[in-house]
Amino acid sequence: MKQIYLCVFFIVASIVSVGQTNISGIVNTYHKVIEIVPSKACLRVADPTGLNVNTLVMVVQMKGATISTANNTTYGDTASLNGAGNYEIGVICYIIGDSVFLFHDLLNTYDTASKVQLVQFGEYFSATVVDTVKAMSWDSVAGLGGVIAIYAEENITLNAPIYADSSGYAGGVYYSNSGTCNIVQSAGTGFVYNITATSNLNGAYKGESVANISSAQNAAKGAPANGGGGGNNHNNSGGGGANLTAGGNGGGNSSGGPTGCNVSNNYGRAGKALSSWAGKKIFMGGGGGAGHSNNGGTAFNYGGNGGGLIFIWANNLIGNNDSISANGGMGGASQSDGAGGGGAGGTIIMHVTNYTGNVTITARGGAGGQSDDGLVGARCFGGGGGGSGGAIYFTGATPTVTITTNGGAGGAEINRDNAGCNTVVSGATGSNGLIFSNYTFFRSMDEAGYCQVLLPSKLLYFKAQLNGHSVIVNWQVDHPELVEKFIVEKRATDNGWSDLVSINAADDRFKYATTDPNPLFGNNFYRLKIIDKDGSNYYSDIRTVRISSLNNDLSIYPNPASDKIFISGKLQPGSPIKLLDMSGRIIWQQTIVNNHSPIMLPKVSRGLYLLQHNGLTRKLVIH
Repeated sequence: MKQIYLCVFFIVASIVSVGQTNISGIVNTYHKVIEIVPSKACLRVADPTGLNVNTLVMVVQMKGATISTANNTTYGDTASLNGAGNYEIGVICYIIGDSVFLFHDLLNTYDTASKVQLVQFGEYFSATVVDTVKAMSWDSVAGLGGVIAIYAEENITLNAPIYADSSGYAGGVYYSNSGTCNIVQSAGTGFVYNITATSNLNGAYKGESVANISSAQNAAKGAPANGGGGGNNHNNSGGGGANLTAGGNGGGNSSGGPTGCNVSNNYGRAGKALSSWAGKKIFMGGGGGAGHSNNGGTAFNYGGNGGGLIFIWANNLIGNNDSISANGGMGGASQSDGAGGGGAGGTIIMHVTNYTGNVTITARGGAGGQSDDGLVGARCFGGGGGGSGGAIYFTGATPTVTITTNGGAGGAEINRDNAGCNTVVSGATGSNGLIFSNYTFFRSMDEAGYCQVLLPSKLLYFKAQLNGHSVIVNWQVDHPELVEKFIVEKRATDNGWSDLVSINAADDRFKYATTDPNPLFGNNFYRLKIIDKDGSNYYSDIRTVRISSLNNDLSIYPNPASDKIFISGKLQPGSPIKLLDMSGRIIWQQTIVNNHSPIMLPKVSRGLYLLQHNGLTRKLVIH
């Protein structure tokens, strides 16, 4: 049976399970978007398995920037980001086959040829992280992964990390050129090469970025947008990846070796800073460039991966001195070769009302790889460049917790024989990242008309209001002839949903109302379940009525009851509550603890009874 969530945006509490859920591992599902129909707020996905209506999703485009491909210093400059980095949060209204319809119109345009994915949130009433929550690592071929998105109506408690380190754009992979630098094969000076062409042994792989680059330009020192450039021949180190700030340049060859080999400016260039378009775009960290390798040492000199994306949405975050991180990875170390550049920090969005206890929130850049010259004369190679720090957004004021977006350090050069070397060309530290407060994340507020066409009936309003010691619940629908019945459900502060009343719909009746005569002290939550004649059902948004005082009364819920009740009002903890039959005979009693704990009823015959406490008597129906 399908469930359809009423189009009141982001009141998603009605579809999360009530209670505490332990979470670990990968909590999201990832779906490749193959077509978008904006007029219907519809996204076709390659595989809809695991998607559910009423759930929060993130739409995000991972690639698609246009960059300069000139073989000079302008290589990798961003001509246009296009849709790269565009994202928004939505709620699924309906799923038909591979077509996913959202409740609200799309804000942005997306190019499905440039790796657009639909990421379904992990949704909970309250969640405790009992073991590391991870992102599925970014898969550049499938165009999926790299994102963690979690929603909790109440609390997220950290007893383990939320971890998207090294889950972003890939670092340049290790590749042994197996060439030498001599009079026949001089140092590579180009900004682009095809690493697999037999005539070109002159550059290592670049780090991955928001731009798609061809195999003819997959190597050498030019940085492709926010990816680090690969080190050139001979044994120059890779540049660090970038996010909204630049990475660090790789270390250069400062050897005193053959003429033409010791060209110190052939290091991998630093990844270039991207524009967020005032927060409209978010990015994973760029991958670090690989170090150039001729000697094929035992340490592989790959570039570090960038950090991923994290979106946390909760009322309360209980830190317990744990961490939320999207750090870039460290570049690979080298032995008498160029080292890898570090990956850049990713992006974290924190939509949290309250922070309790310390939590460390980090989007650091990865350090450049260490270069070990091995005390060999005339072999002097600087370490990899550090990745830049990432971006951390807070939707309110910056909280008093530990926050870090430091750039990664440039890799060290060790065991250097200065007697045979020229001036050191060290790997540079990546730039520090950015921290933002009072950020507004991207979500549409414009109702998608096509979604309403799909909904069999439409709820116009649903209200719950205090009236004396009772709560009046009322609502109105369009097309009541399509509705089978309504169920008003109630939940007390820490307890599950239960039916308050079921009302059959009438074809010519548009407005309905009922009364809760026994609200409890504290928060009382109400929602409406609409069951249509075609078997579909959907929920309203939740209404909350707070009872601040019932000192002169005694309230019982539910009534009628079967196995347990809750009471509130004029209570005296430590005093007994008594159950009497209609003749006044006491058949059961129990000591009151508080007005939040359930009272388990004895097994008695169905019928009418009296409940007494603190001088007050109320009728109770047991069925």
